Amino acid sequence: MENPSIFFIDDEPRVLNAVRRMLRLSHRDWEMHFFNSPDQALEALKSISPWVVVADKHLAHMDGVELLQKVAEVLPEALRILLTGDARLNSAVQATAAAHFIMRKPFEQETIENVLTKARVLHQLPISLHRRQQMGQLNGLPVLPKVYQRITQELESKEPDVANVAALIREDQSLLSKILQLVNSPFFGFSSRTQEIEVAVMRLGLETIHNLVLIAELYHQGPSRLLKVGDRLMREALLLAEQVCVVCDLHRVSKPVKNLAIISALLHNVGQLVLELHVEKNLAEAPTDLHEASVVGAYLLELWGFDPEVVEAVQHQCDDELPGECEPVSEMLNLALKMRHGGFDNEQIVQMVPNG
Repeated sequence: MENPSIFFIDDEPRVLNAVRRMLRLSHRDWEMHFFNSPDQALEALKSISPWVVVADKHLAHMDGVELLQKVAEVLPEALRILLTGDARLNSAVQATAAAHFIMRKPFEQETIENVLTKARVLHQLPISLHRRQQMGQLNGLPVLPKVYQRITQELESKEPDVANVAALIREDQSLLSKILQLVNSPFFGFSSRTQEIEVAVMRLGLETIHNLVLIAELYHQGPSRLLKVGDRLMREALLLAEQVCVVCDLHRVSKPVKNLAIISALLHNVGQLVLELHVEKNLAEAPTDLHEASVVGAYLLELWGFDPEVVEAVQHQCDDELPGECEPVSEMLNLALKMRHGGFDNEQIVQMVPNG
């Protein structure tokens, strides 16, 4: 997997030719392989390990979902994309067990370029091949929750509607309760509480609510016997979010930076969540390594399309020294964790504040 490469499987020659023309000049460093037969692609996997596999859903001799399931068995570390002209939700939900995400037909050049960029970022993360394969073989997480997918579809429309997003959240009373609890927490600094989800969406904006929906659902997935693990990690995330708010206020960062830092705090242990609930079998004998869990978390958040600043913050949360080019969100999360673990006291934090 040293050279970046992509498999593209579609039984329509015009689609393959269009993609070939689209990428031939702009991505010369990528090896590109085009197949009009699923069997040809599976045979090629015996000698080539692509970073990305894109398959059309409606293939003549094998459904694209079935093909990607076979790819997951042979090469679980590959980024798997389902290409479809079917915009129905059921189609997207059906595919999530096999594909990391859906690419709609017809697509623009920017769409496929974003896929290649994502693949490169994922490949550069310092995560072992063993862990990549484990992430690619999961059947529970990292499949995105259904309500989150539906809100994603709404946000991708030309004119996203607050009322539609609120209605989707309201369909699940448990989710509604968790979202309102988060919105009314002291993190976001509103002077009055609200029990109206439309008000909550308008206060925080669609993107932040979108993130909170995923957070609220993630920590309560998995087998019922393991829900206490999710509850414990959610409590830890909430406590860290409080600490992040203290750090952000001391540093007088902008509201957008503070909101991203809060989201980073609420997602900081998502890698630990996945490892403990879905991967590790003997936690009592082998507790989760927090540095490794941070990189696993960054891998998942990049896969799910989170803001790069959130991905970076989660990846570097445990670093003793941050890379020089890190964004303020990473600094806020890293400082908050050091405060929580006794690395700094409040007075030392104040001394670090510019003009403090």
